[in-house]
Amino acid sequence: MAETVLVVEDEPEFGELVELWMSRAGYRVVTARTGPDALRRFHEERPDLVIVDVALPGIDGWQLVERWREFSRVPILMLTARGSEAEKVRGLKLGADDYITKPVSFPELTARVEAALRRAHASPPERPKLLRQRDLVVDPDAHQAHLRGVEVRLTPTEFRLLVYLLERAGQLATHHQILAAVWGSGYGQDVHLLRMTIRNLRLRLDSVAPGESYITTEYGLGYRLAPN
Repeated sequence: MAETVLVVEDEPEFGELVELWMSRAGYRVVTARTGPDALRRFHEERPDLVIVDVALPGIDGWQLVERWREFSRVPILMLTARGSEAEKVRGLKLGADDYITKPVSFPELTARVEAALRRAHASPPERPKLLRQRDLVVDPDAHQAHLRGVEVRLTPTEFRLLVYLLERAGQLATHHQILAAVWGSGYGQDVHLLRMTIRNLRLRLDSVAPGESYITTEYGLGYRLAPN
């Protein structure tokens, strides 16, 4: 059965184009034009992925992502004309898996949808039940991270990033290696997306353990999770 993509877009012409491209790519597409309609369609259709704009009548895209992330890990791609760094950071912090600014080529959008679905369906490799470094403990199976005994709430992408770095604690992980492993092979050059996600992850860890440095930057190369 074809996977279902929920497209939330209040501009009819652009929404129809997205729907057309997703249908041509083999997906079953359902649409919503307002925030309240998007919430209803999400519960009715149980989509495999969501593409959502920010500026929507009733309930905006920020609020939608925040509500969905309270109970679902379904991949969410924000597709909007708002392209400031602050807005991208906000979207990723709320839990969006990707933040795409208009205009966008539809082949690129389709590729990003495919990458997000591959990540969602990928079987996790065999790994220890718990990953530990210093006072940071992560349970990949339960999707939980604790720092100094306090649970750290992470978005799905932030969690994958933290697990990747934990598994290689002390080793340099290059920009390309992280992007390919956490986002997919099509993201190898999107260093800005990686930097924003690292920034968000550091802020979440710092909120529990202020002043502690867990992720170090190797300028021009990548990142390293500091070992014991």
